[in-house]
Amino acid sequence: MEYNQTFFDTYLERRGTRSSKWDGCNARFGVDPSVELLPMWIADMDFRSPTEVVEALAQRVQTQAFGYTTVPDSFYDAILSWVERRYHWKIQKEWIVFTPGVVPAFNVAYQAFTQPGDGIIVPSPSYYPFFDGVRNNGRKVAACPLVEADGYWTLDFDLLERQVKDPDNKVLILSNPHNPTGRCWTAQELERLGTLCAENGVILLSDEIHADLIMEGGCHTCVGTLSQRIVDNTIFHFAPSKTFNLAGLQTAYTVIPNPELRQRFTAAITANRVINMNWFGQVALETAYNQCEGYVDALCRYVSANMDYMADYLKENLPMLKMRRSEGTYMVWVDFRGTGITTEEIERFIIHDAHIAVDLGTWFGAGGAGFLRFNLACPRMLVERAMRQLTQAFRHRELL
Repeated sequence: MEYNQTFFDTYLERRGTRSSKWDGCNARFGVDPSVELLPMWIADMDFRSPTEVVEALAQRVQTQAFGYTTVPDSFYDAILSWVERRYHWKIQKEWIVFTPGVVPAFNVAYQAFTQPGDGIIVPSPSYYPFFDGVRNNGRKVAACPLVEADGYWTLDFDLLERQVKDPDNKVLILSNPHNPTGRCWTAQELERLGTLCAENGVILLSDEIHADLIMEGGCHTCVGTLSQRIVDNTIFHFAPSKTFNLAGLQTAYTVIPNPELRQRFTAAITANRVINMNWFGQVALETAYNQCEGYVDALCRYVSANMDYMADYLKENLPMLKMRRSEGTYMVWVDFRGTGITTEEIERFIIHDAHIAVDLGTWFGAGGAGFLRFNLACPRMLVERAMRQLTQAFRHRELL
């Protein structure tokens, strides 16, 4: 299958399909169902999944029985090949542990490597379910605010060094590429961070779920390609869900080279009886990784062009909003602080005046106030519509 602009331009009707992003949108933001919100929030694409995956799933449906499933070697082979081709890291089958999702895998890691009351370091702003998982497991968030300069976010290594030396902190969560700022951390940044963790006995949890979604000019460095000392101290989390729009199939995998850490993680996941893989997810992953590399490359080009369009539009029409193109992920982190209104007013304005549902900056913890996260993994027509609605709302509020 050849994937081109027409494929991604095609509007896919998702209302009425039990989509969290579309059908759960108004309830999530407390808006009356009669109001039509444009969903640009949760990290879920509005593109069709690859045709090869759809056809493989349709074929599997013809078996007409959906019981428990085994995991063939071909499934693992697909992962080994993908990780080596895309991330330049050669892994082994026995390092792979199936999980139903990256977020559940993080919660397993909290349980395996920390005790109630322990601190977990989270560079912030950061993906908000990380915070929920830490607190729900009775652990403490050790927030480490990122440093921002003209829309470019970097790690505060002075603060990080103090935090990893605190004996109460046992784990550090790294979003790589970073969600929500869109940074692709450099090899130098990752080496310095990973060394600090390894030297101080703080386990690094590397969330690389967005590793395939690298925009024009971006470059992803997998932590697995760093020094062996860092690799042996790291738990890696991957999934095809963001890349191929498969989140509903709940297929993810954790890679743990260190046998001691792997045994502890596996014991925790087994204790929760997470032992069976989603029947359809297994087929989808194997098909996507083996047959759909062209889909990913075309997708990244399309989303990168969406980012160019939005950046140019804001610069010309809404210059008080600041947006830096993401290096990785299909989201953009937009600075609304130049509007002169409060964070609370910004978050009400985008939902109730512009009628665009986005992830609110305050959800992402320290450093999120005044920012909004837009999901640009959608046909260009929806990005254009969002820009029109945003402009009209500013004019109506006489903020232009």
